[in-house]
Amino acid sequence: MPTTTTEVSLSELLRLAFPTGTQAPADLARDQVVNWVVMAGAGVTPAEGDFVLCGSVPSRRELAAWAAKGIAGLAVLADGGAAPAAAPVATVVLPEGASLRDIQRAALELIVNRQSYLMERGALVSQTLMQRVLEGAGLEGLARAMFDLTGKTVVVQDKRLKSLAQAVAPAMSHAWPAVLDALSSFSQLPEGLRDRRQAASMAGMRDQSLPGGLIRLVCPIVAQGMARGYLSVVGPTGELDALDQLVVEFGAAACALEMAKAKAVSDAEKRAHGDFIDAVLTGSVPTDELVRWAQRIGIVPDAPHVALVWRWAATPEAPSLRRLETLVNQSVVQQGVSALVRPRGGEVVVFCSVAALDRPEAAISLAQAIRKAAASEYPQVDAYGGVGRAAAELPDWKDSYREASQAVSMAARLHEQKPLYFGDLSVYRLLFQLEGNPELEAFCREALGTLLQYEGGGDLLETLEAFCERLGNLSQTAEKLFIHRNSLLYRMERISQIAGLDMNNPDTRLAVHLALKVRKMLNPPGKKKRPPGAKG
Repeated sequence: MPTTTTEVSLSELLRLAFPTGTQAPADLARDQVVNWVVMAGAGVTPAEGDFVLCGSVPSRRELAAWAAKGIAGLAVLADGGAAPAAAPVATVVLPEGASLRDIQRAALELIVNRQSYLMERGALVSQTLMQRVLEGAGLEGLARAMFDLTGKTVVVQDKRLKSLAQAVAPAMSHAWPAVLDALSSFSQLPEGLRDRRQAASMAGMRDQSLPGGLIRLVCPIVAQGMARGYLSVVGPTGELDALDQLVVEFGAAACALEMAKAKAVSDAEKRAHGDFIDAVLTGSVPTDELVRWAQRIGIVPDAPHVALVWRWAATPEAPSLRRLETLVNQSVVQQGVSALVRPRGGEVVVFCSVAALDRPEAAISLAQAIRKAAASEYPQVDAYGGVGRAAAELPDWKDSYREASQAVSMAARLHEQKPLYFGDLSVYRLLFQLEGNPELEAFCREALGTLLQYEGGGDLLETLEAFCERLGNLSQTAEKLFIHRNSLLYRMERISQIAGLDMNNPDTRLAVHLALKVRKMLNPPGKKKRPPGAKG
C-alpha cells in the first residue's frame, strides 16, 4: 500500500469525496483515520485502515475477514442489494448510479494531497456560490446553497448582528431561536471581530464554542476595508470540518459581493428618489412630468403622502446627517411603510405613503419609531422630528413639507422630545407667526401679572397650566399634579390673591391659558428663564 502524506478522517472522506445522498449510520466512528481506499474484487486484500468500495453486498465471510483485518469501513451501492444487517464493520450506502471509480479517484486525491484537493474543492464551492449570486438568488439563496453544501445551520448577519438570511438544520430548529438570540450579542463575537475595521484587517474565520454543545465557524463579510456583516456555520461540537471551513471562507466572499450588489441597487434607488423629492420641493419640473417621473420610479402619484422632517440638535456632539439618514431608513424598513428618504441641507426629509387624508397614523408611528431609534443609539443628543398633514396630490407635497418644517422647528424651539404633528400644534401655529412682536410679550405680562416675578411662582404657574389643560376640573387637576384637592384649592386661592385672577371667568381662563403657551414659547425648557419683555 502506498504511503499516505496526510491523515484523513472517515468524516472528511465522506464529506469531501463521496457524493451527496450517501447514507451513514448514526454511530459511525467519524474520527477513524482512513489510510487508503480500495475497490473490492478478485485479488484485492484490504489492509488495516483501508476503506472498501463494493459494487454489491459482500458475503458474511468477506465481512468477517475484513473486520479481522481492521478496515476503516465499507461502502455499497444502493442498487447493489440490501445493506448487510448487523455488519461487523461500519457500512455506508451510496446513492444509486454513483461511480465507484470516481469516488475512489477523489478519495485517493484527498488522501495523497489533501491541500491540493481542498483547493480544487474550494474552487468548486466558490463557483457554485458565485453562480447563485449571478442568478440573483440574494442572501437567502446563498444561505440555502451553503446549507445544501454543509448540512449545517447557516446564518448571515449585518454589521449590527441582525439576521439577514438563515437556513436552519432540522435537528437544530427547536433550539435555534435561543441560539440566534445569543448570536445577536456582540459579546458573543470573538474579540478580534468586534471592531469592524480590525475584523477586516484580520480577515479570516474563527471557531467559537456556543452554549448547548454547539460550535460555529464565523467569518467577517468584508467590503471596502470594513466588516459589513458576519457569516456563521453552526453545528454540534466536533462536527465542523474542512468542507465547512471552505464554505465559510468562500461564502463570506460571495455574501460580500451580494451585499455590494444590493447596496449599488439601493444607492441608485436613493439617488432617483432624492432627485425626485428635490424636483417636487423646488417646483423645477412641471406637474405632468412629475407624474410620469413618479410612475417610472414606482410611486403612485395620486396616493396620499405625508412629509416628515428630522434634524439633530445643534450641538458639537451631534452625529453626522448620514447617521440620521441611516436611522430613518432602518425605521422605514422595520415599520414596513412605503417612503422616500432624502437628506437635504442639515435635515432628513421623508415622504411617507398613507392610506387616507385624515390623521396620518402610519406617518406618526414612523416618526415615533425614528425618535426611539435615535434616543436608543444616541441618548446624549436630541433628534427633533416634525410631521406634516397628508397631501392628496403631488403639487400638495410642498405644503406638507412646509408644515413638517414648521413642526420640527417648534420641536427644536420647545426642546420637545416627541415628534410633533402639525395638526396637533393648535395655537402654536399662530404664536410662532407673531414671534418677535412686542405685543406678544406684553400680552403675557398683562395676563399673568405678578406671578411672573413672584418668588415661588413657578409652582403656581404649573398649577395654572394643569388647571387650564383640565378645563377647570379640580379633581382631574389635583390628580395630574399628584396633590390633594384641598391643596389645589389653597393654591388657586393664592393665585387669586397674588395676581388678582378670577379663573371662574371664561375669558380670563382663555387669556391665562394662551399666555402660558406664550411663556413656554418664549422660555422653552432648558433655556434660562427671563421675564417677558426683559432685555438680553
